[in-house]
Amino acid sequence: MNERNIAIARLVVDIAKKTGCTPSQVALAWLRTRPGSIVPILGARRLSQLRDNLNSLDITLPEEHLRKLDEASRIDLGFPHNFLTGPIGRDRLLGGLYSRMAEHREP
Repeated sequence: MNERNIAIARLVVDIAKKTGCTPSQVALAWLRTRPGSIVPILGARRLSQLRDNLNSLDITLPEEHLRKLDEASRIDLGFPHNFLTGPIGRDRLLGGLYSRMAEHREP
């Protein structure tokens, strides 16, 4: 585990304490809010774990907690994404037109 993963796990545990849920319920409830088709695989060994996981369907996390989880788990795409989406990269992709368009924008 790296520091980023440990920080995410600590945040999940903190939110679980604040909401009165278990960490697995917080994680599963958060996953349900993610865009796209996400199908978590429940890794329950005991019936009690399965019930705990299924109880996450009754949980709605507050927006503040969802935002914190989104921020903590955000992946930095790095190069070349950061370059291509920045002003220099866009200008290069558009053959110098991006900076010319920016000059002519109205305030």
